[in-house]
Amino acid sequence: MTDNQGSSLLQGRVKPGWSQALVLVLVIGAGALFIWFLLRGDRPPATLEKHAETSPLPIPLSPGPPAAPPVPAMAPAASSPALQQQLEQVLQGIREANQKKDLSQLLSYYSPNFPQLTRRAQSISKTWKVYNYPKMDFDIQGIRLLAPDTAAAQVTWHVEAQNISTAKFQTISKSYLIKFVKESDHWRIVSLDKAE
Repeated sequence: MTDNQGSSLLQGRVKPGWSQALVLVLVIGAGALFIWFLLRGDRPPATLEKHAETSPLPIPLSPGPPAAPPVPAMAPAASSPALQQQLEQVLQGIREANQKKDLSQLLSYYSPNFPQLTRRAQSISKTWKVYNYPKMDFDIQGIRLLAPDTAAAQVTWHVEAQNISTAKFQTISKSYLIKFVKESDHWRIVSLDKAE
């Protein structure tokens, strides 16, 4: 075998590995960005700060910079039990993905049109290195069908987070106005704003 043949054989083996590594890096980067946006937010309430050791607890699903218009206060149509169940499935999937720290699963619940999704995924990945989320519950209210493939709801997350290095727990609740879109027959989050 000549050097050229050996070199081309080696390149044939290396290229699939590089492409797999690139895909893995992109997925991890997207997940980290997603987590960062989920966990970026305001300081916890004063009653919780006394339990924090050095920094405030980042909360999953906290908003990034305003990128989408807020959800309208009045909606054209009320929700149906079927719509509520479908949106709850999205939130249950987000909870499961956060608890398992499964970035691919987590990103599957977000629209590719979600503002700054890649940065959000990178941030989430970094936060998962600091916190575990043994308990995440949510309340969903005010579900509105804005259009046949667009819905909005107010979601309050009740999160128990454990700092991995200190093993200390913190509990916090945050509310968000979430806009969902139906893409490929699945509801996904397309925008997220902190509820007032």
